[in-house]
Amino acid sequence: MAATYPLQERFITPPPGFSVRFFQPDPATTDQRMMLVVAAAGVYPDGSLGKAQGNYIAVQTMLGLHAFDPDALVLDFRDQHYRWGDTLLRVFQEVSQFRDAAREPEEPFFPISVVTSDASRAGFLSLTTPVGGAPPAWHFEALAAAIRYATDQANAWYAY
Repeated sequence: MAATYPLQERFITPPPGFSVRFFQPDPATTDQRMMLVVAAAGVYPDGSLGKAQGNYIAVQTMLGLHAFDPDALVLDFRDQHYRWGDTLLRVFQEVSQFRDAAREPEEPFFPISVVTSDASRAGFLSLTTPVGGAPPAWHFEALAAAIRYATDQANAWYAY
């Protein structure tokens, strides 16, 4: 007798009070490069309590990379209330594994920039900046600057 396996449909749902949305600026404003802005909003609980939020950002970002195939990525954390938690790094790990795995040593990394606000800046920089170090060149406080940087990096990536 053949075994039966009842299936239950599954959905990827955001953590309560949290969202991730996709935006794209007009390519005419980005040197015809396709930018993907992934905007996370809501409260990212501290430490391991924020695991669901960090995983959701990573999963949705990967979905966006596959669905839209952009030339660069802008992570918009301005509306995310974030203080600390390592799971946020997963988005960078996943993107790098997907887009940089086959890169040559001299080849530029896939372009990523990040924009934060008072709600997320201190926590984000504590995660990505060595103590006493300067913030990363790809971190911004204005969306327009993050998009411009990503555009310039995408141009360099394509010029390689």
